[in-house]
Order: sequence, then C-alpha cells, then structure tokens
Amino acid sequence: MKIELYTITTLSNLHVGSGDINFDVIDNQVQRDNITKLPNINSSSLKGAFREHFSQEGESNMVKYIFGPDNKENDSHQTGAFSFFEAQLLSRPARSNKLPYFEVTSPEIIKELIEKIETLHIEVSFLEELKKFYDAIKNITKTTVFQDFGRDLMIEDENDIAIKNLSDTFSLFNVENLAVMPFSTFQELDLPVYARNYLEDGTSKNLWYEEVVPKQSKFYFCIAKPTNVDEKDYAQKIKGFENRFNKEGEIVQIGANKSIGYGFCKVERV
Repeated sequence: MKIELYTITTLSNLHVGSGDINFDVIDNQVQRDNITKLPNINSSSLKGAFREHFSQEGESNMVKYIFGPDNKENDSHQTGAFSFFEAQLLSRPARSNKLPYFEVTSPEIIKELIEKIETLHIEVSFLEELKKFYDAIKNITKTTVFQDFGRDLMIEDENDIAIKNLSDTFSLFNVENLAVMPFSTFQELDLPVYARNYLEDGTSKNLWYEEVVPKQSKFYFCIAKPTNVDEKDYAQKIKGFENRFNKEGEIVQIGANKSIGYGFCKVERV
C-alpha cells in the first residue's frame, strides 16, 4: 500500500454532525476527536462524501473499485481498494483587529502531523521544513505571530501576543497571517453557533442551535492506495480520481445542510 496526504480547506461553513444525543445548549454539535476534542471528520463521513461526489459524476467503475460496491449489490461484502483515514484539524481562522482573520494552529498539531508522516512513510517534500517550524514554536507559552502588527494586536480574546522571526517559509502556511497558540488556548477557541428555525405557515415550529466549523479552516487526511494494480485498472479506475486532486484541487461538499451552501471544500493532494 502507498499512503498519500491530502488537505481540505473549507470554503463555506462545515457541519459534519456528531450524531450524539446531548442536553447541552447546542443541539447539533460537530464531530470531534475523542482525545484532543478538536473538530475532525470521521473516515466514514469523509469516504461517504467522496463516494456521493463521484457517483454524481456518473463514474461507476471508479466508484465501485475505490469505495466498494453499493450496499444493495449482492457482493456488498467486498471492500473498496482505497482506505480513508479521518481528517484532523490543521488550522482554523481566528478573529483579529488587524486582519480579517489569522490562520491559527498549535505546536501539538504540527508534532502529530510530523509523526503521522514519518510513521506511515508518506512522501512529502516539506518534512524537514516542517520539523524546523516545530522546533521554532514547540516551547511557546503564549499566542505568537511572525510579523509585527503593533502592540495593540488582538486575536480572539488574546492581547498578550509574542512576535517571533522566522527565516524560512513553509509550504502549508502563509506566515504573513499565521498565529500559533499553546494547545490549551487553541482548544478553548469557540466554534460559531447558528440558530436554525423551521417555519410552518409563517409560524416558528422548531428552533435549534447548530455548531459549525468556520470557512477557511484546514484539515489533513490520508488515503492508503494499492500498489499492485494492473495498467488497465489504473487507467480506468484510479487515474481519474488522482487527477482531480491536482494543484487546483477539487470542490467537494462534505457534511449536512448542502441546500444552504454548507460544506463546500477544496481538496488537494499534497
């Protein structure tokens, strides 16, 4: 198997529901990692979104080979050729008084990404620069930026901001609007919550509150692909999938509320 790395950039708000029953103020919460409690996209949700996307394109050979047969088919016990990993949060936007938003991440997130790349033997060109970046930020104790925005800079509710000079650029981030937070601070960043309402003859019948991952958030995930594929299968069933996720990316809708524009995401192969 060969494992490749992909990124997801949310172009609109994203709601991939947890499906859990809760008695909190927020009725519909997003999926979260069981350990870090950060938003994520479970592998089954991700695979389902891709399957639906390519099924709508009418590419039945590709869909059946990559994702496995439909549950209605007699050979539904078979599995797809690709294995999808969960999508983990890489960064998210945070409000500021200086820029429309900062792209915020945390040393622990970068460390986990490095460990995943090394453990799964993923071939990427930026591993060494990512390690340098982690070494530069691993000991931060407060929110840190890499440009001088003035002493009155605020990011979310943080106003004690450090400035750190970086001599290198980094493929995954634009350092001009990048901020790094200690993990405990990053965990406490709230997600947007919207009130949703169902009207019947102009009368409110049901009001509920829904949590979303904001647009311009970034996730990363992996796909494990077979390497012992004959040329015919590769040309007909795999190449078309891979070519979609070139440098320009592919727009895929993930999660719920598609009718109101949620879940538009750009997916790119790293």
